[in-house]
Amino acid sequence: MVSMKRYIIVGVAALLVFLAGMHLGVSYFSDVAKSSGNEISTGDFDIGISKDGKRFYDDYKLFSFGNLAPGESRTVTFAIKNRGDYPLSRIVLTFNVTDREDGKLSKAESLVDSTPDVGELSKHLIVKSFVVSDGSKEWSVDSAAGKTLAEINGTPIEIFTGKLPQNGVLTVNMTLELSPSAGNDCLADSVDVDMSLLAEQQA
Repeated sequence: MVSMKRYIIVGVAALLVFLAGMHLGVSYFSDVAKSSGNEISTGDFDIGISKDGKRFYDDYKLFSFGNLAPGESRTVTFAIKNRGDYPLSRIVLTFNVTDREDGKLSKAESLVDSTPDVGELSKHLIVKSFVVSDGSKEWSVDSAAGKTLAEINGTPIEIFTGKLPQNGVLTVNMTLELSPSAGNDCLADSVDVDMSLLAEQQA
């Protein structure tokens, strides 16, 4: 009888120790490690234009000249830079041309101008040459060369295809000539020329 009690006591004690071990195995202390502010984004896609190739802008006036006589020409030079994170595979230029009659018609102009409220200058301004260079080679943009501003107005013109790397620069030289045959109908006329550049990155 004594031995049986001892067995029961020992058994209960062992069970209590087991339960105590289970209880102590659950910690009342805790800690949390977290990661916040994680982000996935695409790189920047950006081009800029410049008059001198030093400082580049999103919107910048590149040229202004006047008092052109028939047969005279002017050359416009500007640079296009890839300021983004990706290579550019294609650049398209579009001219948006607006003719203006500047003030009252002169006596000479009134004799030949049948559209006194609409300028005619863009019909007589010829793109004599349009050359693009990437620093190692240059090419002529034949879809613009030899045409008047009126003819290419609103038409997308592809000026580059290939791979222009990050910080790569293209230099554009465009020569405009007032047609030698320009007459009194475009005296004192002016043209507003906006140029928009579309850059693309293709797989």
